[in-house]
Amino acid sequence: MASTVTIGDKELALSNLDKIMYPETAFTKGQVIDYYKNIARYILPHIEDRPLTMKRFPNGVGGQHFYEKDAPSHTPAWVKKFQVPRTSENSLINYILVNDLPTLVWSANLANLEIHPFLAKVPHIERPTMVVFDLDPGDGADILKSCEVAFLLKDLLDRLALKSFVKVSGSKGIHLHVPLNTNVTYEATQPFAKSLAQLLENEHPALVVSEMPKAKRKGKVFVDWSQNSEHKSTVAVYSLRAKAKRPFVAMPVSWDELSKALKQKNAAALFFEPDVALKRAQKTGDLFAPVLELKQRLPKAFLDLMTSTNADANSPKALEQYRRKRDFTKTSEPPPSTRRSSRQGSRKLFVIQKHAASRLHYDLRLEMDGTLKSWAVPKGPPYDLHEKRLAMAVEDHPMDYARFEGVIPKGEYGGGAVMVWDIGTYEVIDGNYWQGKLHVVFHGKKLNGEWILVKGKERDGKDNAWLLIKGGAPMERLSQKQDDSSALTRRSMEQIAKAKDAVWHSNRNGAADSSAAEEPFVDLENLPKTRVKFIEPMLAAPVAELPENTDKWSYEVKLDGYRCLVGRDSRGVKLWSRRGNIFNKNFPAIVRACEKLPEDTLIDGEVVALDEQGRMSFNLLQHHRSKASAIQYYAFDLLVYGGRSLLELELEERRKLLVDIIAPLDECVRFSEDFEADPADLLRSVKELGFEGIVAKRKNSVYEPGKRSGAWVKFKLNRSEEFVIGGYTPGHPFDALIVGHYKDDKLYFVGKVRNGFVPRLRREVFKSLKTLETATCPFANLPEKKRTQWALTREEMKNCRWVRPELVAEIEFTEWTPDGHLRHATFVRLREDKEASEITAMTGV
Repeated sequence: MASTVTIGDKELALSNLDKIMYPETAFTKGQVIDYYKNIARYILPHIEDRPLTMKRFPNGVGGQHFYEKDAPSHTPAWVKKFQVPRTSENSLINYILVNDLPTLVWSANLANLEIHPFLAKVPHIERPTMVVFDLDPGDGADILKSCEVAFLLKDLLDRLALKSFVKVSGSKGIHLHVPLNTNVTYEATQPFAKSLAQLLENEHPALVVSEMPKAKRKGKVFVDWSQNSEHKSTVAVYSLRAKAKRPFVAMPVSWDELSKALKQKNAAALFFEPDVALKRAQKTGDLFAPVLELKQRLPKAFLDLMTSTNADANSPKALEQYRRKRDFTKTSEPPPSTRRSSRQGSRKLFVIQKHAASRLHYDLRLEMDGTLKSWAVPKGPPYDLHEKRLAMAVEDHPMDYARFEGVIPKGEYGGGAVMVWDIGTYEVIDGNYWQGKLHVVFHGKKLNGEWILVKGKERDGKDNAWLLIKGGAPMERLSQKQDDSSALTRRSMEQIAKAKDAVWHSNRNGAADSSAAEEPFVDLENLPKTRVKFIEPMLAAPVAELPENTDKWSYEVKLDGYRCLVGRDSRGVKLWSRRGNIFNKNFPAIVRACEKLPEDTLIDGEVVALDEQGRMSFNLLQHHRSKASAIQYYAFDLLVYGGRSLLELELEERRKLLVDIIAPLDECVRFSEDFEADPADLLRSVKELGFEGIVAKRKNSVYEPGKRSGAWVKFKLNRSEEFVIGGYTPGHPFDALIVGHYKDDKLYFVGKVRNGFVPRLRREVFKSLKTLETATCPFANLPEKKRTQWALTREEMKNCRWVRPELVAEIEFTEWTPDGHLRHATFVRLREDKEASEITAMTGV
């Protein structure tokens, strides 16, 4: 249920206020909005003029969520925005700024439960106003251990004459803020934070860890210094959290309160629900108010280093300079870590091995911490600027594997020939492995220049999809001879395989656990070769109830748009409608995005348009009135890949490949997610979100072109079907449509449709009808003899105008009458994407 409210001079439409966001306490979306309205006077000063990343939970904390940086297409014009360059592309992110109460309420209405602002304010996004430490307890540790580490960190900062403020995170962690409000950049604040974190780890190794891997955090507290980065955001003070089924708040506390909770071992005292948080803020005032104004400077030694030598303050050399400048037996300033860093100035080994296992691919390996971090790159490194290639992270390899060139015996894990394709050193310009971004410079025998590794989103419980992107400048492509030549011996793959002069035993058989397998690819070699061409889409059969076996069925939201096949081969990209018509001119943005698809690929999906509220709108799509940015392509199946037909593969296998193939594409191409949930729960969620229904698919189904076999089924929330228009009754410009469906190749009348038209739509439909007028009635069962309120008798037919049965209309109705007519029929839309001859008595929408 929606309601309209006026806040200040802004009118807002609020929707689904009764939807439960936090199931344990039945805390609703309306209560979320009320909380943010009431806490506004405290939270707004802390987020004003700070670009915001939204963390949206459309179905509450138990459902799927997503991060949104770009302002949605339906963002009101009065919401302030600020453009920030993306980290790896020549484009901009249009961040929203929550600077007033109407924007805060609008944000909450989008189910943006958590508010994550930058540490910097616009326009100077390179200047953080504070340093932040996120004290995050690993498995076996709790918030009280985070309190212990908070006091250790506070002691260090006190010795540096730096005041610090603390808030509970609303989860099991503690956030410590050091206000600066001076002219400083992340180039100084991040290495400073990292130095303190590493010092704490050196002094308290049983309690503190400063590195990202979760395996190292067991029983310890991770001091996350990486939050101090230009493109990161930290949850705001007074923000709700979505880490639990109860609505906890990221709440400021005093050091005395933290000490008391620690002494009493009272973790519960560090969790605040909204009503308590509001009463507390009203009683104590804003404990974080000094964070907004207090001016502090980092230690002078760090700032001197930044301005004196052009040194990178995060490099071992620069930190060693800092160490030498201080006598740490006589000063309170913390020493920097002497651990090796992989940033610029610290060259390490890289190698790319060409690997002819079950499928030829390239393995990129980077020396880190005494091992080789490794990625399998199916298509090899990209050469064109901004070109992206899928890179799947695989298990670490030992350093002595770096120069291996020879064969791994068949039957063992990774069996096949291995070539050292390129080898050299690399430097890190920006980022680090644990942050999920590495901007590197390769100095190799073949590759020289910049490349970027960016981690993708977690899928299917796995977290190994990355992208390898060409940065800096394009590189001339290698010849076929160069590509098939070893960087060590100049031998070809064939020569290496024949020589067998070096053998590496992987000590694992080919049936090793797939989660650790080096090659997460479907073996295509035994699949039939095929061209990229139009294939008649597989269809879903209408059902009255959804199948309920979630082990055998997966569920997708029913999309409200045009069915569309997308193919790319050596001639370019082609979009086909369900009927085989070319869609390229209709949707040029999708064509451009799909130019990045691998060659010889064919995808099945749906084109949809989003309205200003972010909902799918077939009417906007049909009349091309939606902005280009609101046109989306949702891909749900992969039919051809690498010139091989995937039609006989099971659906789950096809979709796993599809996820990785579309990952590098622009945001207008998205993956149609599937849900393994109770169908009844899913239906309730779909209805609340305003979708048409659900499509269920057998997980092991093959792709059956043009068939409605029952392996795919669809359930619609509204009773609607498609019918063929065979005539109309005159009016202004017409009174009612006369519709029917085919049975045994004959068109049968089923009803008249008067409702559902506005004047503009009536004129548009009539324009199409006039071009098809004919003197012959196309219905086989007219005239009807029995007079009813739905029937067409011979006398009534004298007032009818007939048209050739070529137009298809979607009609909603309440039920079928006993004599086969539609009751309470309402026009929904014309379906230009469907053929009239397909509309039979057994066909649903």
